[in-house]
Formats: sequence, C-alpha cells, structure tokens
Amino acid sequence: MVANRQKNLVFICVDQMRYDALSVTGNALVRTAGLDRLANRGMVFHRHHTPNQICSPSRATMATGLYPRTHGLTRNGIALPDRYPTIWSMLKAKGLATHAIGKLHYQPLLASHTHNMPESLAFWRSDDAAKWSGPYFGFDEVELVLGEANESVKAGHYAHWLKHHHPQAVHLYEPQASSPAASDLKEIWRNAIPAELHYTNWIADRAIAAIDKHSRTGGLCLFVSFPDPHHPFCPPEPYCDMFAPESVAMPVVTPGELDRMPAYLRDGDDPVKDAYIQPGEKVREQGFMLRTDSISEPTMRRVIAHTYGSVQMIDDAVGRILDAIESNGLSDETFVVFTSDHGEFLGDHGLLRKGPPPYRQLLQVPMLFSGPGIPRNTASHALTSHIDFVATLTAFFDLAPTRHEGLDLSGILTGRSQQVRDHLFAEYHPRADSRVYNQTVITDRWRYTCYPNEPSWGELFDLESDPWEHWNLFGEPGFGNRAAGLRGKIESQLPSAPNAGEAVLGAY
Repeated sequence: MVANRQKNLVFICVDQMRYDALSVTGNALVRTAGLDRLANRGMVFHRHHTPNQICSPSRATMATGLYPRTHGLTRNGIALPDRYPTIWSMLKAKGLATHAIGKLHYQPLLASHTHNMPESLAFWRSDDAAKWSGPYFGFDEVELVLGEANESVKAGHYAHWLKHHHPQAVHLYEPQASSPAASDLKEIWRNAIPAELHYTNWIADRAIAAIDKHSRTGGLCLFVSFPDPHHPFCPPEPYCDMFAPESVAMPVVTPGELDRMPAYLRDGDDPVKDAYIQPGEKVREQGFMLRTDSISEPTMRRVIAHTYGSVQMIDDAVGRILDAIESNGLSDETFVVFTSDHGEFLGDHGLLRKGPPPYRQLLQVPMLFSGPGIPRNTASHALTSHIDFVATLTAFFDLAPTRHEGLDLSGILTGRSQQVRDHLFAEYHPRADSRVYNQTVITDRWRYTCYPNEPSWGELFDLESDPWEHWNLFGEPGFGNRAAGLRGKIESQLPSAPNAGEAVLGAY
C-alpha cells in the first residue's frame, strides 16, 4: 500500500433482494461466500431499511441522503432533479474518479425522446447513443444496463455490446421452446443466455476493468449495480438448476392474514399478465404486486429456487470484484458497501413481487459495510436507513457538508456508538390509486402504517411476537393508544404529503 493514497469507494447495489437472502443474514440454503467474505471484513447491519419500497425513489435517496418527498423522485416514472448534489458529485469534487456500471434508474425508461434522457429507450434509438458515457449525476463515466432479463437487450451500453459482439445471443434471453414460461406464471423460465454473456457477469467484468484502470491513478468511486434478483425469475445455467425446487422452504402465509389488512391487498393481479406496462395499457400500480392464490406450489418453488440462483450468481460476481480490489492492493484503503434498493415478497403473505404495503419483506434489506477503520466481523442491530449513506460517507471522506436528512453511521461502524435513532420512517407514493398513499414508522418493537387518504385503513405489527408481520393488530381492542402514539410521530415529523414529487415523465 502506498502511503497517503486517496481512499476509494466501491458501492454495490442489487435490485429487489430481501434481507434474509444471504447466508450471513440467516438464509439456510444459499451459501453466499463472496458476501460472507465482505461481511467478515466489516459490519453487517441487521435492521437496515429503505424509506420507499420502489426502485427509483429508493435509489435516489441513496444518492442524495434525502427522503423521496424532498428530492422529488417519489415514484417510478419521474426523473431525479439535477438541483440536488449526489454523493457521487461530492466525491468527484473531492478528486475521485467516479464511474457507474449497471442499473442506475434515476430516469424513466419510457420518457419521451424530447427529454433526451440516457436511461430512456427513446434516447437509445439514436445511432450515436452508444458513444455517450457521461457525465451523469456526478459520474464521470457510466456504462448502463436498462431493464432486467429480456428487457435488458433493448437499450443501454450492455445491449449495444451484446448486439455488436454476440448478436446470435440476443434472442436467448427470451423463453425458449425447450424451456417455456410456466403456464401459471408468465415470468419464470430457464434462461438460455450463456452465463459469461449475462449482464451480471458483464457488469462484474466492467467493474474489474475500472478497478484495474484506476488502481494506480488516485481515488475511485465505483457504483456497481446489478439488475437482479428482480423478476422475471430466469437465471442462466448453471444457476437456474443450482437449487432444487423441492429443497426450498415454502413461503409463510398465515390463514386469514390478508383479511385483516387494507382491502386493496385482496385485489389480485393476473399472474400471466406481463409485469411491464405495454403501449396503450391502463396504468397499473407500481411493483405489479400479485396474489399467489392461482400459482401452483411447484411453480412457487421454482420462483424461489430461481431467485436463489440469481442471488448466487450475484455473489459469485461480487467475489470476483473483491478479488480485483485485493489483487490491486486496494483493500486497506477501499470502503465497500453492499445493499439492495428494496426487497421482494417471494410468496410471503400470499404475495409476489413488490407493491404498496410496507411489509418487512420489502422495507428491510441487506447492508454490509467494510473499509478503513471499521473492525472486522462485527454486526449492528441499530435502526438504519438509506437516507444515512450520504452523511456516513461524508464523514469517512471528509467531504464538505451538504444538505441531507440522514444520520452519520460512522460512530456505529467504528465501534464508538451502538444506536443513532429510536425510530425511522418510510413513505409510499402511488402511481394509480391515491388511496394507497401510506406512511410508516418503525421502532425497535413496532411497525405502524397509516393511509391518510383512507383513514379507516391501518397496519400495526408487534415485531417482538410477530417479527415477519403476519397478524395486523390495527383496530383491535387494547392497541388504540399504541397506534395513536405512533401516528403522532408521523404527523409531527413527517406530515402527510400525498402530492409531493416532480412531474411524471413516463413509466418504470
């Protein structure tokens, strides 16, 4: 290691991964050796949350340290305004080379060509689009993957690379005649794309190239973002066959639990309907949440097995990235962060994908953090949130102060403190149904959710006796004062703002 070298940041984000997806967070079947290795180098956060269970709002909060209502990207289909500094632009100003690879999701995929947005399909209809690589929200250089599975070949740097270097492989992302989608769930199949050409490995390859390039040129801020394990559930071989469906545990569903929940949860979507909005289709709610009543047990087992396969593929890719950091002699001066934008129901509560209800399966996500000054093999049960990343990295990199709404976790990470707050907030802004706008407060023991536009709806869970939230206590005798007290925290600190946000420009 060279003395006084600039510190680096490698921030790894995945899409739609539950807290309990990793072996280090309790998964009994998946063996995530790469992420376990990262955890052993630093700290595992066991109560880390996103303030919004939808992709774009959560990702914009990670970048800005602001709640979605403040930065304006309150729902998918809105672009992050450029008037707020991002942690990427702050690190760039500090002198680090800033580079992003994979899925950013700061702009809508279906924005009109008039907006000239690099994360839109319209932008990539230009023959010159592939020549563009930034700057972008503080990144000097970006290499984009747009969408998941068969959507990923429509636009972006990865799609351009695949079409030009392996054109025969483009169609392999689609369900094949030899492996059609399940009859009771359209978006599960065995992906025929060779694993080495899959975007997960392309992202890892490009990340390793960036680490190699910048290892001797000063500080690097590298954002690595994998689109999986987001639906569709279709990893390539060998990952699609790595976990036998009969070996996975079935989702937990308590009989009658949805009868105690707000009425919209009992409205099921069609599981064979495409989970992407089609041209001319009526707008559907974000997350495309669906009921699993009509999905067979064998299909649900395949969904879970394929999800675990995608997690394993990501873990292998992360292991390769950690190898690159080590082989370049950067381990002692590099902070490495791993998290997910939000979680996945994966059949729990009789639900799949994600949506408006702020269940633990959606709000709580894995978070691993290692780097200089952080003791090895440590863990925290403090209540933490994506809004805390900017404050924490500001402290570690000695950045100029900027506006943020999070808390500095550096004290927890270095062992100087144990807690930073006694409660945290989440807020969901709907796209299609104003009634499902909801606000949540989480404490050590309780999760309370109110629906300001539909006051008769509410959710109250005792996390001590019901940690995975299967029995709603809202409205039960004896819990009225508890609900009222928690609602008071929301009303005094996060007043209802159902109309917050910038203009909607498209979808996704």
